[in-house]
Amino acid sequence: MSTIQKLLQFLKPFFWEICLSVLLGIATISAGIGMLGTSAFLIASAALHPSISELQVAIVGVRFFGISRAGFRYLERLVSHSVNLRVLSRLREWFYDRVEASPPAEFHTLKAGDLLNRVMGDLEVLENFYVRVVSPVVVAFVVAAGVSLFIGTYDAHLGLILAAGLTLNGIILPILSILVTRPLAKKMLEMRSNLSARTVEWLQGLEELQSSGAQNRWADGILDKGKEGGIWQTRISTLNGINSGLGLLILNLTLLVLLWVAIPLVSFEAISGVSLAVILLMGMASFESVANLPQAAVMLNSSLEAAKRIFELGEDHQVVRTFDALPETWMPNRIDVKDLCFDYAEGDNFQLKDISFSLEPGKKLALVGASGSGKTSLVNLILQFWNPREGRISLGQMDAARIDPYRVRSYFAVISQNTTLFSASLRENLLLADPQADDQKLIQTLKLAELEDWLDRLPQGLGTWLGDQGLRLSGGERQRVAIARALLQDRPYLLLDEPVENLDPVAAKKIMTTLFKLFEKRGVLLITHDFSWLDRMDEILLLQNGEILERGTYSDLASQGGRFSDLKVLQEQSLA
Repeated sequence: MSTIQKLLQFLKPFFWEICLSVLLGIATISAGIGMLGTSAFLIASAALHPSISELQVAIVGVRFFGISRAGFRYLERLVSHSVNLRVLSRLREWFYDRVEASPPAEFHTLKAGDLLNRVMGDLEVLENFYVRVVSPVVVAFVVAAGVSLFIGTYDAHLGLILAAGLTLNGIILPILSILVTRPLAKKMLEMRSNLSARTVEWLQGLEELQSSGAQNRWADGILDKGKEGGIWQTRISTLNGINSGLGLLILNLTLLVLLWVAIPLVSFEAISGVSLAVILLMGMASFESVANLPQAAVMLNSSLEAAKRIFELGEDHQVVRTFDALPETWMPNRIDVKDLCFDYAEGDNFQLKDISFSLEPGKKLALVGASGSGKTSLVNLILQFWNPREGRISLGQMDAARIDPYRVRSYFAVISQNTTLFSASLRENLLLADPQADDQKLIQTLKLAELEDWLDRLPQGLGTWLGDQGLRLSGGERQRVAIARALLQDRPYLLLDEPVENLDPVAAKKIMTTLFKLFEKRGVLLITHDFSWLDRMDEILLLQNGEILERGTYSDLASQGGRFSDLKVLQEQSLA
């Protein structure tokens, strides 16, 4: 019920438009019932050859109901789809805001394709919630009650029989549909998510798959997932067909029972023969109001499963947090990490344990250690992408947990080993760092990052498209674009996570020389395996199994004969 309540919250701003849509839906079906009822009265009465004047009202009624039904249907579709599209728009905006505000820690277990399917597929499923679930239920209830009461004025038994038939078709059959299709709807959404995830992985890794000759095997896996989805879709479609058949069966049985009970009433002149025709055709027409409810039940299951998948994203982030108000000009004069401990999940071994250090503008601090020793996790903690289990991170004299995460991140520029470039132009990729920068500033920044010659060779200059995820750029060019971004951000602290990993020595030397030159007065935290640059560091922390094993200056650590000295010798031997 909480999922339904959350969905209904999105309908609140459109309450009066929804009421208008429901009224128009009721008017549409009522006009159809009225048209059949007056048609039955007109035809049955005309068979008795009355004066034409006695049929004038019925003739006008048929015309009125026939024309008004089309008008009401058009208006109902116009209003309901307008509401539906705006509800979907609000859902999409809310979903984006929720994902954007949530720390990456809450999405690290999701595949890219699964997240994409939630953005696209699950939200598209929810477009059925209002048009095919909420509105039809309200319309069906009002129309069924109204027609049953109207026919009950001829005879109470007739009204009860029609109400029973409408109840079977509009309540019992949908409940059975909900119970039967609930597991199918869940399986169907899971299959779509898996198919989307596998397709995205296939497209992203197509080069590697082709080079290893595994593209056909991977494609076969996608086809198998598609066939599995076809099986589940067939089952759901079969159930929809069974629902339609059962609905038609209930309708005809209800009409037979009505006829069975009404014929004696005609014989005893309790009702007229003309009234019998009106009752049967109005009863038959009233089933239009409940005909779609079994399908609505199937849509309800799909909508609820899709909503659960959407609402569970960022669930832990919904705790309201309050942050200290800071002046716009406030700037932390140092970063302090004190007794920091971190693990990815409750019960896991600590990735980081008892980490302490300080960083201030002009100081250069290096973190070295084997892969998996927790260096990158530390950067994510500083940026508040993760929350420490114990200890604290302070900006100036303030606990970072009491500062808005966006404000915290505004003090850091980051250059990682995997620079993210978007499928856009060079200008658009640079403007991510400074949306207000003009072309002159962008060109000057690229010059500082030693990309001036490269820029001159681009066919459209700053407007050149960089390819899908920047694949048209070499590794060195990507890193220099990252440097340009960091320069545009003009932040007091710089976090470098293996900035020259996988680059050739010449390109790596140029980039590191550029970094040390351009960010001389910034606080720099460097994560690296390469000992070539450590003699420029003010302090070095050697991590092992998430703990600080050794710390000090380059000369001190190299002369101590400890683990750092051993690693330095090994690297020198490997380069010899």
